[in-house]
Amino acid sequence: MRLYVISCEALFREVSRAVALSPHVCDLSFLPFGLHDTPEKLRTEVQSRIDTASLDERYDHVVLAYGLCSRGTADLHARRLPIVIPKVHDCITLFLGSNERYQSEFGEHPGTYYYTSGWIERKEGDARQGGFEIVHDSRMEERYREYAEKFGEDNAQFLIEQEKGWLSHYNRAAFINTGLGDQEYYRRFTKHVADSKNWTCEEIPGDARLIDSLLAGEWNPDEFLIVQPGQRTAERVDAGIIVAL
Repeated sequence: MRLYVISCEALFREVSRAVALSPHVCDLSFLPFGLHDTPEKLRTEVQSRIDTASLDERYDHVVLAYGLCSRGTADLHARRLPIVIPKVHDCITLFLGSNERYQSEFGEHPGTYYYTSGWIERKEGDARQGGFEIVHDSRMEERYREYAEKFGEDNAQFLIEQEKGWLSHYNRAAFINTGLGDQEYYRRFTKHVADSKNWTCEEIPGDARLIDSLLAGEWNPDEFLIVQPGQRTAERVDAGIIVAL
């Protein structure tokens, strides 16, 4: 088979490895990590890539290395080609290897903020610089300055505190180690974040089984959804997370 693979760059290393091991011909298209924060834009960009691939007679399937991702992959329409997508909520499940393990981790440690190679390199920091800049924090500083100019310092502080409120739900930083990249750097980065926020810090083993199966064409219907031409994806919490309609 020839597969057109659309992936979030958060999975860059793991997907690239899986493509190298796949028996199929895979053409890769990575989308920016930041689209995760705007599900509507994510849906638009993924649909555009699906439509482009459907015009190419070489491809047999479009493969999505995404989860439901805040409904960003709901309401995607299959054109000429079937779409294959894992039945998972987000990429953390892909890094852990199964929905069961994700539920176990969430049940035991509900206040965990997970870090992976892609999350650190593409979202929170820049490993190439060798430092520990946390992009989220620097963006908050920029946003504070913008708010202060528009609304005054008191209102700016209130708005930033509201935006930071989600952090109060976390008390643990966990590095999911998939065995790729500069693992020592990722460990130190995760500990730096944990120390800066007074969280506990742990390392847990990753499992690329789902990612490898996705790119190998081993699509167990319990774990992967195949959306046939003319169908669309939809969220169904009670029926495997994502379904085809």
